Amino acid sequence: MSARLGWLERAMMLVPGYRGYKKRELLREDDRLIREYVARTLREASNTLQQALSETVQLLGFQAQLMLQQPGNPVSTLEQLRQRITSLAAQIEHSEAGYQPSFDRLKVGEEELSRLKEIDNRMIGYANVILETSKIILSQVRQYRSFDPRYTLTIQESLDKLESILAERRRFLHGSATVTGQEK
Repeated sequence: MSARLGWLERAMMLVPGYRGYKKRELLREDDRLIREYVARTLREASNTLQQALSETVQLLGFQAQLMLQQPGNPVSTLEQLRQRITSLAAQIEHSEAGYQPSFDRLKVGEEELSRLKEIDNRMIGYANVILETSKIILSQVRQYRSFDPRYTLTIQESLDKLESILAERRRFLHGSATVTGQEK
């Protein structure tokens, strides 16, 4: 943590009472940066799937309209995934930051903020899987005019995991559930 601090901030960390405040502030900032990264990665995946969707419709032309009438068609599958990704990105980006005013009943201390950051860190891998898988889908559409539906399952599973982590994060912040063996 101190490697990121300027000389003035390091000096101020020596002031009694300020150190704890500053550490909590830095943990909140780390939490925000992680959530922004995950949301940005998901938005990029959504844009990639939108491109794959557009190219699929363009390649198939009139057939794309006929496909929309069939259940589980690739056009609607991509659109549903894209919408779900976009929605989840917004939820993650705008989720609570762990800031609690001085006189609130629920206090979020340094230990809780560290745990919150750990929870958020678990989202990064799933977001990266979603992005890379969406790039594979786009590549397959461009190369083969179709894509392997197993990739949509990979994205769906990763979205399920992200939603689960986000729910765990909410429970942890509100202190209403046991989180990975720790009672809050």
